[in-house]
Amino acid sequence: MISLWVTDSFERKDAERHRLAKLLVNLTKTHHGTVSQSQLIKGFETVLSTLEDTVIDTPRAPGFRGLVFAKVILENVVSLNQIGQLIHEGGEEPGHLLEVGLAGNVLGNVLEIIKSEKGDNGLNEIRTSSNLRLEAFRPPDPFKSRILEKFI
Repeated sequence: MISLWVTDSFERKDAERHRLAKLLVNLTKTHHGTVSQSQLIKGFETVLSTLEDTVIDTPRAPGFRGLVFAKVILENVVSLNQIGQLIHEGGEEPGHLLEVGLAGNVLGNVLEIIKSEKGDNGLNEIRTSSNLRLEAFRPPDPFKSRILEKFI
């Protein structure tokens, strides 16, 4: 369900992606936990496993995924460390997003959105508490992630 919603959001407008992120947060944070954190993470894993194919049709897909990931981090539903681990290990094969240079783009977009909403201090606080090593997301040569490099 999660992966279908997130994938479908690529064909929508930004406002609808924001509403989806808010919906996912609310479904996970409610008293009854309609969606558990583990279900949300599993859905995100599935979404990341198809990113390489999605990028062909939707070049802005790393940014769209970054938006949803940033919102759940900002609402303390999933930590930056957990999202980072998913991104680092994501792809059709484990770690393939890193090999093809997409992991850095997704993480860079997450950080960009967090910075735009919380400022430098908020971003630094979230980064510090996560113990995430951004250098580990640098793609191998000849690939580059300009958006990630702004944060290293």
